[in-house]
Formats: sequence, structure tokens, C-alpha cells
Amino acid sequence: MKAIVQRVRGKTSIQSTWDSRSEEHSFEGPGLVVLLAWEKCDEERVDLEKKQSWLIERIEGLRVFPDQEGKMNLSLSDYQSQNNLSEAGILWVSQFTLAAELKSGFRPSFTKAMNPNIARESFEELQRKLSLKNPSYTQIFGRFAAEMQLSFCNWGPVTIPLSV
Repeated sequence: MKAIVQRVRGKTSIQSTWDSRSEEHSFEGPGLVVLLAWEKCDEERVDLEKKQSWLIERIEGLRVFPDQEGKMNLSLSDYQSQNNLSEAGILWVSQFTLAAELKSGFRPSFTKAMNPNIARESFEELQRKLSLKNPSYTQIFGRFAAEMQLSFCNWGPVTIPLSV
């Protein structure tokens, strides 16, 4: 699994279009945008569950928000509570293009990307796991394989790549 985590602030929104339908979700305030890719090497289900749990734990505990001294020392929930913020959030988006390779030529190869049917199940399982939690912040999810438009303002910018 690969993830790109970006610290954001302001309004963060996602608009998904699929089957001629459209939906939009958003949160206001500080937060994270998490772009996720599953690769063929992640198809072992036992390993995948451990990898997803590790990734969720790391992202939720990621200390990239400033403390009172301005140092990146707080997780999203800590930052939200210490600043008495009513809104904050995480936007989770499946993005198979993170599995791209560009060893030769100019057209990316996606042969390392997980089979889309298995990746959809994996994203839905991640979404179920996250939905069971009850954080103080909003969690919104992209729609798998939909055309999406993300809108957010990078804060910093702070961008953290994670590989499991």
C-alpha cells in the first residue's frame, strides 16, 4: 500500500461523478487529505488487514499540526481539541495512479496496481474500519473508480509519503 498524506486547512471538498450522478462532501477547518493505492503485492488478505491497520494508526496519529510553540507536534485530534475547533476532517481517496511506474518512455504503467475488484473491496473494508471509529473530526471518502474533483488548500505545504 502507498499513501500520500497532505495537511490542509480551509474548506476541503470532493465531488464525485459516476453513472451520471454526482455527490459532494466537505469539511471546514484543518485536516488531512489521504490518497491511497493498493498494489498487487497487497493482495494477501491477512497481510492487507495488518497493513491497513498500521496505515490508519499512523495517519490518525501523525503529528504534523503545530503546537503552541509552532512546532509540528500534534495529531489532528489533539490540534482540534487544543484549539477548541468545532470542525476538522480527513478526506480518504483511492488513487490507483500512485502505483504508476515510469521506467521508460512517457506513458505510465499501472501493472503494479491491484486488480480493481480487489482494490474496491480493500477500500470498502478500510472505509468500514474507519466508520466504526468515532473521532471528533469528520471523515469523508471518495467514491472508488469515480471521476472526482478535489478542492483543498495545502497548509505548509506538508506532504508525507507512506509505504507499507
